Amino acid sequence: MNPIELRHLLHMNPELSFQEFETQRLLMKVLKKAGVRGEVIAKTGILVLYTGRKEEGFHLLRADMDALPLKEETEWEYSSKNDNMHACGHDVHMAILYGVIERVFKEKPRVNVAFVFQPAEETGGGAKLVLKELENKGIKIIDAVALHVTDEYKFGTVASKPGTLFASAYEVDVVFKGDPIHIAFYDEGKDPIMKVARFLDDVRKLRSEDILIGFGKIEGGEVRNVLAGEVTLYGTVRTPNIRVSEEILKKLKEIAKDGEIIPKGKYPHVFVDVHLFEILRRVIRKLGYEFVQCSMKFTGEDFGFFSQKYPSLMFWLGTRIKDFHGLHNPKFLPPDEVIPVGVNIMYGLIRELGKV
Repeated sequence: MNPIELRHLLHMNPELSFQEFETQRLLMKVLKKAGVRGEVIAKTGILVLYTGRKEEGFHLLRADMDALPLKEETEWEYSSKNDNMHACGHDVHMAILYGVIERVFKEKPRVNVAFVFQPAEETGGGAKLVLKELENKGIKIIDAVALHVTDEYKFGTVASKPGTLFASAYEVDVVFKGDPIHIAFYDEGKDPIMKVARFLDDVRKLRSEDILIGFGKIEGGEVRNVLAGEVTLYGTVRTPNIRVSEEILKKLKEIAKDGEIIPKGKYPHVFVDVHLFEILRRVIRKLGYEFVQCSMKFTGEDFGFFSQKYPSLMFWLGTRIKDFHGLHNPKFLPPDEVIPVGVNIMYGLIRELGKV
């Protein structure tokens, strides 16, 4: 099976975080057919080790596996057969990694590589579990590399930057209590919706070029003519690093006053090692693709956990041919043709890292 055929099968059967059992089974099957041994890691993930030299240490290549609880609207012939969707391109990431594995085991470069199919990127739990198990297995990792497809950039364009590439992303809930009294006695009650309005106005003043605070969901109340007993905001804080995110959480607690701030998932920022960044730029130049040094993005990525532990490299791989939809959109659909481009780039990086 070639990587594009694999992508079609993966795209039709998307699975949520730590539920990637069929995804894991399919990948194990195609790896075995290719003569490659995979082992289970992080419950529903897969680890493949390739040893091309005697020296200790592996260069880690990672692809995320999970999908989103989103109904697909692409009308593609290989559309999802369930109510989930690979709307973040993880099917493409897995297909690219499989293509690199095929090529590495066929051409046998003098380099050691740990290939990781990582579950649960969307919930932030997968990377931490992979790192823990790699440590328990005593596998020495030299550095870590990952890519992410996006239609923000045109097809074949590679974008990255040294330092913080993706922001630290903290999920947060904010709860305001009220008094569910009839609206006719408004002044006798406590209106949590007005508290929310004042809170959001103050939050707006905290935003800056490097700080993004947004709330995508609000819920509360029972009927239109009774004050809500409770209103909850569901949002996210995006900043250049964990320290700034923690400072913003403290400020949110101050302006919420009698509201409750409940921190949820936490993604550290993705930090790109300057040496690995220069290697990427050199490889892209050799391969003849377009390279862009971009600014920091407010995207959240649990690859940040890898970059906190090892020298790391992450980069965007552009997919846009015509329309822009953006990640996590029910119409987001990278073309199959980007897969061999990703394989070429990742294999080029592996060859170059083997020379170091």
